[in-house]
Amino acid sequence: MTPALLVILSTLPAPLVDALSQRAPSGTRVELTQWSAPPCHATSFEPQAIEGSGRVAVRALGKACAVWGWATVRVWSTQAVVISELKAGELVTPAVRLEEREWRRGMTPTPSLTDATAARRLAKGTALTAADVRFGPAPGTAVTVRVVFRNLTVEQRGTIASCGPRICAALPTGKRVTGTFADGVLTSALEGTP
Repeated sequence: MTPALLVILSTLPAPLVDALSQRAPSGTRVELTQWSAPPCHATSFEPQAIEGSGRVAVRALGKACAVWGWATVRVWSTQAVVISELKAGELVTPAVRLEEREWRRGMTPTPSLTDATAARRLAKGTALTAADVRFGPAPGTAVTVRVVFRNLTVEQRGTIASCGPRICAALPTGKRVTGTFADGVLTSALEGTP
């Protein structure tokens, strides 16, 4: 039995480039660097999901053939990059700039940075991810904490605490609760068994 012949094309099919661009994650740009597949005069292409730069399996379809091939791609996205060190709780926007960088498998898209603060110390050159930023009031801010359990609601004063990207508050007892923040109130919904 003869092994299947693989063809590596020096010219990349335009319909393949278009199909890859349509499958790219929102806010990214894809460059096709190599295409290899068994011989087939393909007119349409169905790429698998693109999760970052690397190889992507693609089904190529022609009038008399259907084959699988590999597209090697480089994926680019605009990312917020720290240009001067940030301490936890500092506003992010004055210390970042947008740059186009290669988007690798497993990376998360750049979050919205409006009113974002650093969730932890961030070194110069760090490309921001959702885990690097937090939203809401700065740690140390006094807030009303509303704890809701079924049809029981308890309110008390608390202080916003640093809990990474989540918004949480420390209660006078020292316990920390997480929740959503709106209009000066941190609301924490507790779940329990009936």
